[in-house]
Amino acid sequence: MTMIGSRVRATSLSALLALSGVGAQALGMDYSYEAFKTPDAVSWVQMCGTWGKDHQGTYRVVHADQYAQSFLYVQWMTRDANGSLHAEHTVAIAELDNDHSEITLTDLTCRATPRGIVVTAKADSGHDDKLRRVTIEVGPVPGQYRYRAQSTR
Repeated sequence: MTMIGSRVRATSLSALLALSGVGAQALGMDYSYEAFKTPDAVSWVQMCGTWGKDHQGTYRVVHADQYAQSFLYVQWMTRDANGSLHAEHTVAIAELDNDHSEITLTDLTCRATPRGIVVTAKADSGHDDKLRRVTIEVGPVPGQYRYRAQSTR
């Protein structure tokens, strides 16, 4: 096999592996919550709503800015026996938390619902220059959410 043939096969394999892991999302690297643990990266944190048995847990929504785009995480928080708050589960909003999504969120809000929380924001997409509203409905089951984007123009 020639050196060029090897490169083509390696590039094709890399592309195939990248596609298999991201589904309908843009190609790129997904950023976990741990990437934004420093205060300078986090621009908005909101506690709202309750979840769990007897509604003892609360939701925390964390918005971070990096690479001229937004990253959003939802945490299902509980208190331990000493009263300290800790995350039972953290989920990255996959539709936003990819380095190629190029979505910037502003005017974030969070409100409690009988079944969880609803996070809304204005969203500016770097791909199509359309301003959108983003709605994320988060359910009581850790990791459960539904993402919706609406065009406003």
